Amino acid sequence: MKAHLPNYGFVAAFAGGLLSLGAFLLCAPVAAQEGPTSGGSSAAPAKPTPRTPDGHPDFSGFYNLGDIYHGDPKEEKPGQHVVERANDGSVFFDYGGANGAGGEAGGGARVRQIQNGKVNLLDRLCVSCENPPYKPEYMAKVKAIADAEYDATSPLDPEYDCIPYGVPRGSLRGGGSYAMHIVQNSQAIAFLYEDRPGPYFRIVYLDGRKHPADLDKSYFGDSIGHWEGDTLVVDVVGLNDETWLGSGRVGPKLGMMHSDQLHVVERWTRNGDVITWEATVEDPVMFTKPWVMTPRQTQLAAAGDYIRPTMCVPYDKAHVMKSDLTPYSDVTTPGSGKSVVAAATTPVAKMAGNWGVTIHSTVDGILSQQWSLKQDGDKVTGTVKSKNGDLPFEGSLDGAIFLGTIADGSQKYEVRGTAVANDFDGTIRMGKHEFRLAAKRSQ
Repeated sequence: MKAHLPNYGFVAAFAGGLLSLGAFLLCAPVAAQEGPTSGGSSAAPAKPTPRTPDGHPDFSGFYNLGDIYHGDPKEEKPGQHVVERANDGSVFFDYGGANGAGGEAGGGARVRQIQNGKVNLLDRLCVSCENPPYKPEYMAKVKAIADAEYDATSPLDPEYDCIPYGVPRGSLRGGGSYAMHIVQNSQAIAFLYEDRPGPYFRIVYLDGRKHPADLDKSYFGDSIGHWEGDTLVVDVVGLNDETWLGSGRVGPKLGMMHSDQLHVVERWTRNGDVITWEATVEDPVMFTKPWVMTPRQTQLAAAGDYIRPTMCVPYDKAHVMKSDLTPYSDVTTPGSGKSVVAAATTPVAKMAGNWGVTIHSTVDGILSQQWSLKQDGDKVTGTVKSKNGDLPFEGSLDGAIFLGTIADGSQKYEVRGTAVANDFDGTIRMGKHEFRLAAKRSQ
């Protein structure tokens, strides 16, 4: 099996010298490997579509869009090229290592789609996707949230509370790379996903039953299916209003709130090893008309790949930044749009104290330091205990964002990051190298 990669999706974007932890979803290793690089093979050779004894297409199997290779398209020494710098100055920390296909250079923000025999790259942020047709009053709320986002992230997004993606956002989803296992018989099809808040499942009943009259609302609702030729048509009702329709890592950008009157009709088609998913979404409360979603695809994974049981831990919500590169504050729990973006001023973080620091160097391996810091308003000074002795440390805070230096003789190392409670996450620049840095204050 090719090991699944932790879906930390940690993006540190430097704009005007400030660090944003916009897409840093720390889920204790959640998810499958990210999408392949733009230079690799795009699809498995055409194969006949397998069928069940009753003649219908057999969807059974493990699908993982990011793991379509029997070996990476480019093999490199593990641990190298973990840091990628984009042309706009953004820095991507690819926790998948050399072959994680992350960042702008690796194409990790794009997903391969094969339509009409042609290979296209569909943004994972779904920039070109059709946005939901919200009524004006709801569109205003959606745009207010979107305008405050940085790198398509908002703490109002339910995924930052480890809430399941739901339907339709999570229908063809799992681990950021569409990792799912399908089990099928004549009575039902089960979809097993690898994603936050842990492995979860959906069951689509094919036995002719109707939706229950006394259905309780839930994240995945109630699904019943029937066949139209070789296409599986799934009708989904009973969805609660605690999920989003898209946005963030699962696009489109304005796919956010919905009501509990949501009704989704999915169309699943298998052609060889490729599944194409389409959906029409109705919300009589918030939409002006049905929303026809942009089709998506996934394909059978490499032989031996399988779901990896993991659980989501919402460590990162406090690190998410607004579009003006200031932290959110006093953000309420997300849901159907009842929450609003807080506009409170951001207090200066507290950095005084002793910190245990870990530097993830791709040159020297794991490095450890001890910081002893003092603080006067937004000014921070102190010493750093390292293998080279005690080194002076100084810098300043803008809210929770810190920018400073560590002097080592004639060398000065730049430190950038955010301080939230007893945690500090950021980077340290040593010459031409830039490495991830994480620190925890002693209690």
